[in-house]
Amino acid sequence: MSFMDKVKSGFSEAGSKAKTLVEVNKLKMQSGGKQKEIEQHYRDIGRIVFLAANNRDSEGKKWDYHSNIEEILRLENEIQELKKQIKLLTNEKDCECGKAVPIDARFCSSCGHTFSDVD
Repeated sequence: MSFMDKVKSGFSEAGSKAKTLVEVNKLKMQSGGKQKEIEQHYRDIGRIVFLAANNRDSEGKKWDYHSNIEEILRLENEIQELKKQIKLLTNEKDCECGKAVPIDARFCSSCGHTFSDVD
């Protein structure tokens, strides 16, 4: 391989890594936005419980927080899907100990867990 071919290959690889990094950061931003939405739902539930506990139900209606709970669960599922996409882009998988390891790792360097072919 000539010097110029190596240079071109290096630029191509750097461009590919940069593109992956941009995509990963975009997914992380989406995940962060969804986490902020979850926090708002937690605050809303807290307000509902506080008002109900102090008999401040001025409209005479029952406070319903079930829609907040359903939305939190939906957002949590979306965050998990975003995390899976990030793992695919970065060629990583999760060990049972919680550490990220390379997708082709046969064992975890943190805990020693051995991965089977289906992990």
